[in-house]
Amino acid sequence: MKITAVETYLVSAPLDVIWNTGIGSGTRRDELLVVVRTDENVYGLGSSYHAHAPLAVKALIDEKLAPMAIGEDALDIQGVWEKLHYGSVYLGAAAVSALSGIDIALWDILGKVTGQPIARLLGGGGVDRVVAYIGCMVLGHKPMEDLLAEAKSYADMGFKALKVRGGAGVERDIEVVRETRKLLGPGVDVMIDMNASYSWPEAVRVARGLGEVGAFWMEDPFDYTVANHHDDVGRLTKMALVPIASGGNVYTRYDVRNLFERGGVDFITPDAVKCGGISEAMKVAHLASAANVLVAPHTLNGLGQVANVHFAAAIPSHVRAHVEWDPGSNNPLRDDMLTNPIKVVDGFLKVPTGPGLGTDLKWDVVRQLPFSTGEEIKGHGKRRSRRWNQSAAAPAPSKAAEPVNA
Repeated sequence: MKITAVETYLVSAPLDVIWNTGIGSGTRRDELLVVVRTDENVYGLGSSYHAHAPLAVKALIDEKLAPMAIGEDALDIQGVWEKLHYGSVYLGAAAVSALSGIDIALWDILGKVTGQPIARLLGGGGVDRVVAYIGCMVLGHKPMEDLLAEAKSYADMGFKALKVRGGAGVERDIEVVRETRKLLGPGVDVMIDMNASYSWPEAVRVARGLGEVGAFWMEDPFDYTVANHHDDVGRLTKMALVPIASGGNVYTRYDVRNLFERGGVDFITPDAVKCGGISEAMKVAHLASAANVLVAPHTLNGLGQVANVHFAAAIPSHVRAHVEWDPGSNNPLRDDMLTNPIKVVDGFLKVPTGPGLGTDLKWDVVRQLPFSTGEEIKGHGKRRSRRWNQSAAAPAPSKAAEPVNA
């Protein structure tokens, strides 16, 4: 079964409200869809992380990876992965994100050919649901009263874990977790994502305070683009002030191994659409299993969330933790674009049982979700603490982006 074409499609959907975080302000959801076609009329679907530069990642697939994949055996998933990864020299993490969608699509093809869901092919056939935590593009920076009302709405839906956005300042971040836990009680886990906001001394202060108020984890306090990220994360983890999570922006098993060797984390958060596909996500999970590190998959949008639910079902059970889930309103990528969206019951995500991913795309809906130019998240870069820089105000909301054809 030979690969005959690799197609890419960009889709966008605006958020109902501006989503403010420590890293910037979000205005929409983007997804880069990948379709791999074969000479036996079997096709597979995948999703590649857009890296906040969707046109660039799309070009990587169209101009670099697709030509390498065409003509290869669609059932030789490992062989194709190695060819694309080691053949995409000089392109780094962007190429890893790009090849993720192709890898996921090949697993979808294998599932269709064998009549099995991907989760079962990966060894997770005995798992019919995975526990979710509320995350993605919700629970951003907002007045405390509004944030608590939003958090309670998710608890009322049956979710037992949620993640608020940090990076608003040491005292504010501690207050947010304290007040959310006070409102929801001990039966709901409260995580906080710092979105790479803090210096070393700030991170220690906020970690100590979060441990005192019972945060379930603190995620990504440091900028992962700097050379000493793994050292700092490992050093903070060893202090045992609060459980530390990281890994959504750590690519491939090689980078994860380096993170573990430098001191590690308590939770690793790989995403199949970012870290190299389902194939690489499983290798990361096995590394974590050997290190006894809990695996809590990060997710993003629509088709990518489906892929990560299959991955989560196959994570070794002794290290399988929560799976991120976006419950936000008006999300056509999650609800309208897929023929079989993920089912949510009492805070659990049902693992699809159909062949492959267990879903297809509604192409009429895809065409109604034209890609929008501009930034999905208008980043403001890392700022000096407000303690020393009183002018560090929240960024102004982004202007509405202009739609273009995918």
